[in-house]
Amino acid sequence: MSKDIREFTGLLEPLYNDAVKYSKALCAGWSPDDAEDVLQQSLLLAMENFGSLRDTSKFRSWFFKIITTTFYTSIRKHFWKKFLPLDDNPNVASMPEVYDRTESNDNKLILSKALARLNSKERAAILLFEIADFSIEEIRIIQQEKSLSAVKSRLSRARAKLKKYIIQQENFLTQNEASREYPGDFTGDIENETLKLISEIRIER
Repeated sequence: MSKDIREFTGLLEPLYNDAVKYSKALCAGWSPDDAEDVLQQSLLLAMENFGSLRDTSKFRSWFFKIITTTFYTSIRKHFWKKFLPLDDNPNVASMPEVYDRTESNDNKLILSKALARLNSKERAAILLFEIADFSIEEIRIIQQEKSLSAVKSRLSRARAKLKKYIIQQENFLTQNEASREYPGDFTGDIENETLKLISEIRIER
């Protein structure tokens, strides 16, 4: 194993679970395969371009920027995949599942549906800020914005939309007299509400 590969692996290891969870949440509303594809492509790009990273202390933000950019690029592919399903390719290497495909609960379902209704940049911004603990300045760099105000506005819109979509789903469940109780208070303060809903995918620090 070359020095670069050993160094890359050593830097990646403590961030791997964070990257998995981030990829999964970015691809809310898509199939588990899509989240795996985004992460796998990001890992390949990161390995190929690792030599260009001069300051390894910035590896975390550099790698998450690659994941974010890969997600943006994959949106078009995901759109056409609906109409042009690809045959399984036995030559493509498999990777561990991003999450258990049978795993589900009411909070995850509501959060996933709400996240899926945000546009790609809003979704990435709220996830980077709320679950990956990136600063607004770091998000500005990752999303290639010129000002902090652009990121702040995006976060504000994302929070407002999440609250709206969550309340809509709660009202829908109430109106249809769901057969079982749905846990969680989805109408409270949006900061606490977001943290509650993402508790099961939150990155431990």
